[in-house]
This record gives sequence, structure tokens and C-alpha cells, in this order.
Amino acid sequence: MDAGDSFHRISILEILDRSFSFYIDRIENFFPIFLLLNVANIFLVYTARFVMPKFNPPYGSLNDLLIWLINYGSFTAAILSILFLATWIITNIGNSMVIGYALDVFEGRRASIRESITLISHLLWKVLAISLITGILIALGFLLLILPGIIIMVIFSLSIPALIYEQTSVFSSLRRSKELTNNRWWRVFLLLLAIFIIFAVIYLLIEVLTIPFNQINQHFLIKEIIRVIIISLIEPIYPVNMAYLYYYLREQKIYPPREVKFCYICGQILPYDAIYCPNCGRRIS
Repeated sequence: MDAGDSFHRISILEILDRSFSFYIDRIENFFPIFLLLNVANIFLVYTARFVMPKFNPPYGSLNDLLIWLINYGSFTAAILSILFLATWIITNIGNSMVIGYALDVFEGRRASIRESITLISHLLWKVLAISLITGILIALGFLLLILPGIIIMVIFSLSIPALIYEQTSVFSSLRRSKELTNNRWWRVFLLLLAIFIIFAVIYLLIEVLTIPFNQINQHFLIKEIIRVIIISLIEPIYPVNMAYLYYYLREQKIYPPREVKFCYICGQILPYDAIYCPNCGRRIS
């Protein structure tokens, strides 16, 4: 059976349901990881806010204003770049750890967070390279037209699971993702869209639920705590779904059967690696 046909037999809702069930059964392993990483991200954000100078331009000469704007813009851009780089690395670490753990469970191996950390520490530079390459390609695709960006995002969506499971090179992982999503990218897109909608709805609910705390300055910390906890609960959904999708497509990949060989003298069916016919003894190849 063709892998694409088999994939069509499983619905997007079924993939989400199985992934959710897997996540809920092991939430005690995944939630602390993302809680710790999101606390680190929040710390970095507030550190950047504290370090960034206030927007207080001088009201003297135009030359002084231009110099101040250049200095302010350069410093702000540097701080934001460092913040983006740090949060990008943290996010990739969290997603990769969950993917590695999930793939170990799917494969029937002994899975532990410690082993996932060890594995990702060896593959981190490759994970970041894949994330950087795909990020640049997706951004260029969205700049040119929206559709190319979406297609690129779908085609390379399984690159990191492929890297972690097969431990190949960066470009081999990209090719592997393209191979697995070939002729079925529309279904993969629907899964990614479903995950995006889930995230968007939950983020919106977070904002609605924390509206009362906006009116009270003393409760600002409570609002941030609620936000971090809820976000840490939902963020593992994405890497778990990607790990499950990769493993499912990989298991469904059926290689074409070898061509049956016959002896051209006596018609005997031959083993695929036969050099001589076992019936008449004639050399075949």
C-alpha cells in the first residue's frame, strides 16, 4: 500500500487525538521542561526591558536629535537581536527534547528526560542549523508570496524529527522531510493549521482570562504567572504532534518490491541476487 494512501486513511483529528493522549499521559515529563524554559524566556524579556534606555530624545538641535536616534536605535537593535537569539535557542531546545523523548517511546526504547538532554546536546548545532535554514526560506517565501512560504514550511516541517531519529546530516534531514511530505503536503498543512488554531484560541483565552488583572497593578505578577503556566501546558502539543506525524509516515513508508527475475532459458523463478540458474545452471548475469 502506498504511504500517501495510508496517510489519507487517518484523519487529522485522529492524529491530534493520539498526540493529545500521548501528551496527557506524560504531562509530568513535558510540562516542567517548558515551564523552566518559559521562565527563562520571561527573565530575558524583563532583563532586556530593564537594560533598554527610555525613549527620551533631546529637544535641542537637529544634529543632537539625529545622533541620539542613531545611538538609541543601534543599542535597541542589539538588545532585541540578543533577546531573539536567546529565546530562539531556548525554544528549539525545548521542542527537540520533547521530540526526542516521544520518538524513544514510539520506538519502544527506554525514554528519559536526561537521555533526551544528552542527545540534544550533541545535535543542538544541527537543530539550530535546520531551524535557521528553514526559517530563512519560509521568511523569503512569505516575502515573495504567502503560498511559497506555506509550502516550504510544510515540506520541511519534519526535518528536526528526522534529524533526531535518523541522526543524519542537516541537508539529509531536510531531504528526508521533503520525501515524507511528498504528495501529502496538503494533509500536513491541515495538521499544522489545526495546531495553529488551537494555539491562537488558547492565547486569546489567556488574554481574556487575565483582563481583570490589568486593572490592578499589584496583580501584574499574578497575570504573568498564569500566562506562563498555561503557555507551558500547551506548547508541548506542537513537538509531540510533529514527532507522531514523522513516526507514522516513516512507518507507513513502503519500499517498492524487487522485480521478479526469471531464467530466460528454462523459465525458473530466480532469487533476486542469483548469478546462475539453480535449475539449468545457465549463467544469468
